[in-house]
Amino acid sequence: SGYKIGSRTFQFKTLPEDPQSYRVCIFGDLGYEHGNSTDSIIPNGLAGKFDFIVHVGNDYMHSLQHKVSFIYVPYMVVAGNHENDGENFTNFQERFLMTPNGFHDNQFYSFDLGPIQWIGLSTEYYGYYDTVGKEPLPNQYKWLQQDLELANSNRHRTPWIVTYLHRPFYCSAAHNDDCTGLDSMMVRVGYEDMPGLERPFLQYGVDLGFWGHAHYYERFYPVADMHYWNAGCHSTDVKIDKSPEPFSAKRLNEYGYTIMTVANIAHIHLEQISIDREQAVVDDFWLSKDIGF
Repeated sequence: SGYKIGSRTFQFKTLPEDPQSYRVCIFGDLGYEHGNSTDSIIPNGLAGKFDFIVHVGNDYMHSLQHKVSFIYVPYMVVAGNHENDGENFTNFQERFLMTPNGFHDNQFYSFDLGPIQWIGLSTEYYGYYDTVGKEPLPNQYKWLQQDLELANSNRHRTPWIVTYLHRPFYCSAAHNDDCTGLDSMMVRVGYEDMPGLERPFLQYGVDLGFWGHAHYYERFYPVADMHYWNAGCHSTDVKIDKSPEPFSAKRLNEYGYTIMTVANIAHIHLEQISIDREQAVVDDFWLSKDIGF
C-alpha cells in the first residue's frame, strides 16, 4: 500500500478562463490574536461573495493554521516582514508555488485575470537585504521592468495593471516610521545600488496599488495617475494626524478589509468594509479608464 499524508483534503472553485468581471477580497496584516476581520471574511468567502483573496503580507500562516476555511477560496499572497521569521522566508518559499518568473523565486510574480494584470512583489528584499543578500533585488527589478513593458504592450486586452506589496510607498500616520524609515524609503526611491520601485511604477503607468504594514486604512488621490491604498486589517493602535497630507483622500483607524469588484473591462469598484461598524461600507469609490491606456 502507498504512503498517504494524514492531512485533510481541501478543494476550491476557480474562475472561468478570462473572466471579465469578478470580486476580490484584499487585506494585510491579518494575524490571529487580532484577527478581528476573519469572522467576516470567512463566511462571506464561503458564501461566494468574492472569488479570491489577495493578502498583502504579514501573518499568512497564523491565518491559515487557525482558520482553515481560507483553503476553500483561491488565495494569492506576498511576503511581509513577519514572514521572515528568522529563517530568511524559508517557510514562505517552500509553501507556495507561484507563476514562474525565471528566477526560482516565489516572492515576485504576476498573472493575468480578465482585464487586469496582477503583480505581486517583495518589499522584504529591502527590509532584510543584510540577511537575504542583495542579489534578489536586481533580479526582481529586472523582471518587473520586463513584465511591465509586456503588460503595456497588451493594454488593449488587459488595460489595468494592479500591484500588491507589503511595505508602503506613502502614508500619513504619525505613529511610527513605516513610511519615513530607511527600509521603507528604500522601497520607494532605492538606496545606493538598490533600485527603488516607484520609478518603474510611474514610468509604465501602474493603475492601482495595494500595500499593508501601516495597520490602518488610507486611500490616496491619484499619484501621477496611479491610485494607492493601504489595506491593513490591523488597526486601533495608530495615531493619525489631525491635519492629513493633501494627497490623502480617506483615512480610517478601524479593523476592516477591501472588496474590489471588476465590473467590466473599463470599470473597477472598491469598497472598504469596517468590522468596527458591523460590516458597514465606510469608503466607496469607482475607477474608470479608456481602453488602451
